[in-house]
Amino acid sequence: MDRIDHIQGYQKRICEEILPFWAEAGFDRDGGVFRERLDFSGQDCPTVPRRAMVQARQIYVYSAADKDGVFRNGADLADRAMHSFLRLYLDDNDPRAGFAFSIDATGNRVSQVRDSYTHAFALFSLASLYQLTGEKRLLSAAELTLQFVDRHLVCKDHGGLLDRQPSPETVKRQNPLMHFLEACLALHEAAPDGPYLERAESVVRLFESRLLQWGIGALPEIFAADWSFDPAVAAYFEPGHHFEWIWLLDRFRRLGGRAGAPAEERLWELALACGLDARGRCYDSVGLDRRPLERSTRLWPHTEGAKAGVARFAAGEAQGLSFCEQMLQSLNELFLAGPFAGGWIDRFDANLEPSVDHVPASSLYHLYGAFREVHRFRARQAPQAVL
Repeated sequence: MDRIDHIQGYQKRICEEILPFWAEAGFDRDGGVFRERLDFSGQDCPTVPRRAMVQARQIYVYSAADKDGVFRNGADLADRAMHSFLRLYLDDNDPRAGFAFSIDATGNRVSQVRDSYTHAFALFSLASLYQLTGEKRLLSAAELTLQFVDRHLVCKDHGGLLDRQPSPETVKRQNPLMHFLEACLALHEAAPDGPYLERAESVVRLFESRLLQWGIGALPEIFAADWSFDPAVAAYFEPGHHFEWIWLLDRFRRLGGRAGAPAEERLWELALACGLDARGRCYDSVGLDRRPLERSTRLWPHTEGAKAGVARFAAGEAQGLSFCEQMLQSLNELFLAGPFAGGWIDRFDANLEPSVDHVPASSLYHLYGAFREVHRFRARQAPQAVL
């Protein structure tokens, strides 16, 4: 494939295969909820709990796809799923009690844990559907969800987010905080008169002052309770999360956030220097000594790499465009090559043998996010599109 074929092929696959397939086979119309995963024959895995996080991600995808004009009736699907989401995962439909972690196929609760990762995506989905429909109830639900986050998940002593309630872990993780930043940016985009950009800025300040290890340019995954970093605890980073932060920091600035130190450059340099194998595919994790820890490779870091490439190209990094193309090529030729049209293989081992036996619905959020950034970039470049 040449440059245009890789990009157009990816976009065509998203619009013509993946979005229609998951709107049908990936949606339980009797229950009004999205399915958690499918097996390699494209059938539901009904005994697997359905996480609130997956419901929120799919609501975002179909809200965004309708808003972007690439999937007709996405709003209807997202609205129905949102109705079920608020009914099944909340106590008495009240976001002030927080969202339960998971339910079973009959709608009964499996886990009552309230975790930060889930609530970040709940906010993200509410912002996405509100931006599409303008229904005030959605923004109100987001504000009530933030009340729960502030009372139960924000760390009062050291800032940032606790991992979960009840029984929060003694360590902290960057991943929920990263997605909370994404949710705040989505809320700001949907309701720019609200306080959401200021909340996003507080996350960025914590990232710049505590999370990013400037001396080596790495973002570790795990920190102590006070956000200090101990190399003896977790001396590794994930290249995919470097790419995700690059895109988020770029988006923060584009939406009006204050310009800080050039963190994106540090994240980019280290991820490219030691985060890829000889074929240009992302390692799952890399030690701070720059040696790969997990030589396996997953779908999602490549979607985030494509987004980061677009962001870096827009910032003047010439290599960003070819890197985006490289990531899309890996998606087209490896991850999206099976097991059926509209599906994907989420993870391969170091020998590029599939290491999973199912298709997780959660990956659609990543796939559509990459599509959306390329779609927006091409629109900005028209009529002389570079891609």
